[in-house]
Amino acid sequence: MKHVIIFGLGERGKKIIEAYQRYGGNFEIVAITDNRKNETDFYGIPVIKVSDIINQLYDEIWVCTIYYNEIYKQLVFDINIPSSKIKYIEYPMPLLESRIYNKYRREILGETQCESLEKQEVINYIINNDVRMYCYSFYDRYMRSPVPVYYDENEKLFFGIYQSHKIYISRKYNTKEKASLYFTFVCMEQDVKCPHRYLTDKFVVEDGEKGIDIGAAEGIFAIQVIERVEHIYLIEIDDDWIHALQITFKEYKDKVTIIRAYISNSNENGQLQLDDLFKNVNLDFIKMDIEGEELKALEGAKNILENNLLKLAICVYHHKEDFVEVKRLLEQIKYKCYHSYGYVICQGEWELERDETDFRRAVLFGIRGSEK
Repeated sequence: MKHVIIFGLGERGKKIIEAYQRYGGNFEIVAITDNRKNETDFYGIPVIKVSDIINQLYDEIWVCTIYYNEIYKQLVFDINIPSSKIKYIEYPMPLLESRIYNKYRREILGETQCESLEKQEVINYIINNDVRMYCYSFYDRYMRSPVPVYYDENEKLFFGIYQSHKIYISRKYNTKEKASLYFTFVCMEQDVKCPHRYLTDKFVVEDGEKGIDIGAAEGIFAIQVIERVEHIYLIEIDDDWIHALQITFKEYKDKVTIIRAYISNSNENGQLQLDDLFKNVNLDFIKMDIEGEELKALEGAKNILENNLLKLAICVYHHKEDFVEVKRLLEQIKYKCYHSYGYVICQGEWELERDETDFRRAVLFGIRGSEK
């Protein structure tokens, strides 16, 4: 069993400790430390001074804060901690990692092989690395070299540069460290090797097309196609993201419509169906990433799906059954379905409450009509 020290008693560190108390894991937290140490213990675990780390017996220090780079330097240069013992930890991955190790114990030990080369690839990664949402080397490359962000004094928002475009980030990310970590992650998700990438040979937006980006967030998908589309509808429910989108796309008002809506399979309780919202619009493509509500949204879009020759990119990793259920719905209305290469591990809060942790397909592509 791995013995660890948690560095950071802020929100992230406390969430890992609380989840550890509730769910357990293949590790033991022997101590907690923080530069702003106030408590003497937390859930019965001693809270120590940073300088007292050298007196502890431990295998790794888990840095549970966005200020990883500063803390890494402090531990290495001020406390003389070997760099190999310092790890940046994302909540709730240590808890999910324990479940993955238990599920694939024989494959990790080399006693057997996975049923596919794709899955064996991620197993080979975690034999020598921590479990991540993306168990591939590109993850480590992005985390070692975060994507820079900048602050716009006029807009009072951070922004990053992607394909020569400024992408503004929600005001919730109100420090450079928070904004950079977020922007690094979304850029990583659109890397050509990432299973979460939307634009592939199975999903290409052509010149003059119209489409919808549902769950637009910062707009990184839309910014990639903005020069080609005739019009794109950005649907988002979070007011802070809508504010950022309005700034990002202010130069494209003639071809961008931003809609505040919660898309589902009914028009009740503040929800809207795509069939009603776009009943008089001819569409060419839909991209959808709405935190596990994709199946309901598609159920409320059957007229659109049947009456347009659509290209679809639908996220299907949030729940265990999403890939099978979304694929079944689309195939019933004559869509040919494909999936992105590789696997992801969903790291939503709900994953901790279920015994379903596993590698999953990330994006399902659907094509209706003649293929080019």
